[in-house]
Amino acid sequence: MTSYFLLVAAIWLAGLAVVFGCVQRRTLQRLWREPTLRCPVLIIESDDWGPGPPADAEALLRLAQILGGHRDARGRGAVMTLGMLLAVPDTEKIRQADGRQYHAASISEPRFGPILAAIRSGTDDGVFSPQLHGMEHYWPAAVLKASRDQESVRAWMMQDGVPRNEDLPAALQSRWIDASILPSRDLAGEDVSIAAAREVEAFHQVFGIRPSVVVPPTFVWTDATEAAWSSAGVRVVVTPGTRYVARDGGGKLVGAGERLYNGETGSSGMVYVVRDNYFEPALGHRAARALEAIDAKRRVGRPTLLETHRFNFTGLSAQKEDTLGEVELLLRSVTERFPHIRFMSTAELASAMTHADPDLVERSPVSRIRIWLARSAQIPRLRKLAWLSGAIFPAWLVYRALSLIRKMSAPRSGVA
Repeated sequence: MTSYFLLVAAIWLAGLAVVFGCVQRRTLQRLWREPTLRCPVLIIESDDWGPGPPADAEALLRLAQILGGHRDARGRGAVMTLGMLLAVPDTEKIRQADGRQYHAASISEPRFGPILAAIRSGTDDGVFSPQLHGMEHYWPAAVLKASRDQESVRAWMMQDGVPRNEDLPAALQSRWIDASILPSRDLAGEDVSIAAAREVEAFHQVFGIRPSVVVPPTFVWTDATEAAWSSAGVRVVVTPGTRYVARDGGGKLVGAGERLYNGETGSSGMVYVVRDNYFEPALGHRAARALEAIDAKRRVGRPTLLETHRFNFTGLSAQKEDTLGEVELLLRSVTERFPHIRFMSTAELASAMTHADPDLVERSPVSRIRIWLARSAQIPRLRKLAWLSGAIFPAWLVYRALSLIRKMSAPRSGVA
């Protein structure tokens, strides 16, 4: 009788597990297709660099020195990608037009030469990797329209010196929508195509190479934007694991739906890379928190892309020094705690994932299944359904068995 009940229970559990797999088939398939990395990867992604005061050049030189002082097991220096803005308002010309016309100041102007020189020097040393962030961090026509009704925006556009995009209202910082009035409106497709091609070409003129990676400002972009970037030769989009397409009546971001995973491709063929961890010392996101993120990503075979912004390195002297100290602490701790860590650019990571580079991407079925189960367990919806269906029990047994096999085989992989 006992054997009978055990058999019935086993069949019941197996049946529920099959039902669970069918219901969640798409999510499980996407988790399986996401590349599994053999070792931890760290990339520090810093946005909003572009035209600014000479002090920005000094900050970049300090950063390059710190990054170059830390090497991974293969001798590669730490890498910081720089999300580049190629223009800001030319406030003097805008004042001359009494705010009725928008004029841009390009990063290629001589007054910004020290900033470009610092970026090129760090790029030559392999510690900086420029990426496209945008011609501007905003849609110029939208800012111009908003300035007619918002005195703070008008003052920002006509101030002395070089405006910081961080000082604009958050909704206006979304470049690929018209947020001059909320809720936001889509831009004309033709205008998007022209602007995307123009910023790609401007990047090419400044850096001598066409951008392969784009970081959408505030992570808002539409299908039309993505298609335009793809047509202009950009191949990779950095995402927060989702896509935002608009701003609602309160200025909050409006998502497009499904979660995005590393290595997936969009409708225009562009590859997605996920950046969903933060290193903003000025906001309290410090080295200790970044180390926890690296460990968590390592356990599920994913890279760690840490988001940080220019304002951390260009604020008050005390804040700037504190941030640089945290960068030093982070990199020193990373190489000590994770001896298999890899430093690389986002473009290099995307290429390795796309081509399943065996030096970085895991091919062993044992490791891949184990990581696939670990990733699935991190999704609350899947975890809840696994408990309700009983699929959690066979999944746990498989995970434990594969963990034992992995320990016995002692692979070279850095994946836990």
